Amino acid sequence: MRISILGVGAIGGLMAAQLAHSSHELHLHVRSESGAQMVLEGLELEGQSQVVWPSDRFMFTMDSFEIPTQYNGVSDVVILACKAHDVISLAPIASILLKPDGVIFALSNGLGHVETLRAAAGADRVLAATTTHGAFREANGSIVWAGRGGVSLGSLPGGPSLDRAAPLIGTFEEVGLHPQWRENAMAMIWEKVLLNVSINPLAALSGLRNGELLESTLFNGCMMVFREARQVGLCEGVSVMDELEFEAKLRRVLNTTFNNSCSMLEDMKAGRKTEIEHLNEAIARKAESHGLTCPLNQVLSSLVRACHP
Repeated sequence: MRISILGVGAIGGLMAAQLAHSSHELHLHVRSESGAQMVLEGLELEGQSQVVWPSDRFMFTMDSFEIPTQYNGVSDVVILACKAHDVISLAPIASILLKPDGVIFALSNGLGHVETLRAAAGADRVLAATTTHGAFREANGSIVWAGRGGVSLGSLPGGPSLDRAAPLIGTFEEVGLHPQWRENAMAMIWEKVLLNVSINPLAALSGLRNGELLESTLFNGCMMVFREARQVGLCEGVSVMDELEFEAKLRRVLNTTFNNSCSMLEDMKAGRKTEIEHLNEAIARKAESHGLTCPLNQVLSSLVRACHP
């Protein structure tokens, strides 16, 4: 099996480092100086697992160069592990790499990615996916696996079945990525979005690691953001968690990723564009379409927007 990963930042690097323990071919599509460093020096993972893979364990293509034609239509699995705002530009590339009977999914935060991939690659090849693994990139280029979570996969109407996803699920299990199959894919996506909108902007604006949000005042703020966003999910017809279920899950995630610095905080510190438009800002837009207001999500969106280019 050939697995392509597009976007090899923190989560993409973690996926690549763990999948390298398998016998499968791995193709990494990288960009910028960090990608060039990986091509030259390989990939190092620290934290929950410690491993250094030489660059020749992977096949590389770079965003700044045209992908050679021999890569077209030969990937059994394509994983988009890029930032949310890059999904729309990478989706056409992913569809070219993918075999006719292959599967594709995005681990990117936020709403709308399933729809983007289905438009680019066809509904019959697109899985829904989320991850709760916590990871960040050090200044030296190494990836730190800060918290063990899992990877959830699910089928959408007209999408791949569990049987088609079984080989991939088996591989994820083999390399310690803790996969789970979910029948209700939209509920799965919203579950992750509700976590992201409740954690990421507060962590980013306060400059705190995930576990520090367990402090009572900050945790109460996370829950207030959730209550707003949950109402939007219900209006969208999604079976979302009730407050007690979410509170328990939020506490588990903050504990298991205690030392993780969330991606939005890392983006703000580096002066990069954040994913806020696909998270709290998307919630606020959807709320308006249902005649609701989400003042907390809107204010958080405005504050984060003011802090990045």
